Amino acid sequence: MAKKVDLVKNISQKLDYLSQEDAAYAVDSVFKYIKEELAKENRIEIRGFGSISLRKRKYAGREEHYNTVYYRMSKNVEEDLKK
Repeated sequence: MAKKVDLVKNISQKLDYLSQEDAAYAVDSVFKYIKEELAKENRIEIRGFGSISLRKRKYAGREEHYNTVYYRMSKNVEEDLKK
């Protein structure tokens, strides 16, 4: 599993005009946006990556509910993984 540090490093290497600090800021901004939208219970779709949403789950034997994060992989990603 990739860590945020690995993601920042890869972005700054592929986009050589970005410093690691700028890449870290971009990654943090994207994660912050995703957290805020999920807190509002909005669905997020990232083309070529997948969609992220919340699903309500019920505790076993109780009437209370809790939220879980649901990720659905894009078909493009699925096809790339099969290769």
